[in-house]
Amino acid sequence: MFKLFKKSIILFYSSRRGGSTLMAQLLEAEPKVGYVDQPFDLWKPNTKRGQVIASYLPQKDKSQFFELDAIEFVKVKAYLRQLYKLNLGTLSSNKKAKQLVLKIVNAHGLIDQLPQMVPSKTIVLLRHPFAQALSVIRNGWGTCELPFLESKAWSSTYLKKEQQDYAWQIIKTGTNFERAVLNWCLEWVYPVHFSNTNYLKVHYEDLVLEGESTVKLIYDYLGFKNTKGALQVLHKPSRSSTFSMSNTIDLINNGEKKALLSSWRKHVNEEEQIKGQKILTIFNMTMYNMNSDTPVI
Repeated sequence: MFKLFKKSIILFYSSRRGGSTLMAQLLEAEPKVGYVDQPFDLWKPNTKRGQVIASYLPQKDKSQFFELDAIEFVKVKAYLRQLYKLNLGTLSSNKKAKQLVLKIVNAHGLIDQLPQMVPSKTIVLLRHPFAQALSVIRNGWGTCELPFLESKAWSSTYLKKEQQDYAWQIIKTGTNFERAVLNWCLEWVYPVHFSNTNYLKVHYEDLVLEGESTVKLIYDYLGFKNTKGALQVLHKPSRSSTFSMSNTIDLINNGEKKALLSSWRKHVNEEEQIKGQKILTIFNMTMYNMNSDTPVI
């Protein structure tokens, strides 16, 4: 049992360009709450922040944390305990925070292990993979699907042979768009199909279309109160909007919600959509499809 001398840490999982910064800012609107941006990010070891993270975490290919051996588990647990105790203020957006949100974009496969390490509540934020994939590509970011497949233990446990074979085919001959959609599928396979953690699932599209009720759902789950402050955040471009196109920012500022969610369609042709749909079907990620801008529940 945990000694509850502080509030539960909030483990929040999303994809890069999946609405993660917006969600983090929504949660940060609650008084005395701060967030740690990408606490499993090993990409910048030469920065002060990167040095702190690297001093605790084991090295992982492309910073992808989806499996841990016994020694790695101990290291990650020690790191999370320090975050839980608010001892790593240099990583927090709010140095005076009494409760932390961990904005996790590359450790989805640890969704069942991290709650064993610290008292926590878990939120999952999903966004349409086609919109997310295009945003990653537009920003010139690489994809991180390879480590999942190179781990024989992980891939043989959580992927069927058909899925493994098709994934390797995409890596060898697929387009950037196909690889980005595949990346999205692989990082979400475990949380969506295998996790036994009780978590709150939120869709980015619901935040856009049904903001007030979705914020209330999130705040009720966490026991937060400042929904008014969160809603003020919701109607503005997030801090990561510098990675968005100018017309996307205009759509947010003008409140054109449906146009915002469908804007990805201007940047991917029907052939690519069909290829992306095949990936979603093979990996049984049927909550999203090419024919709808919103999740199919």
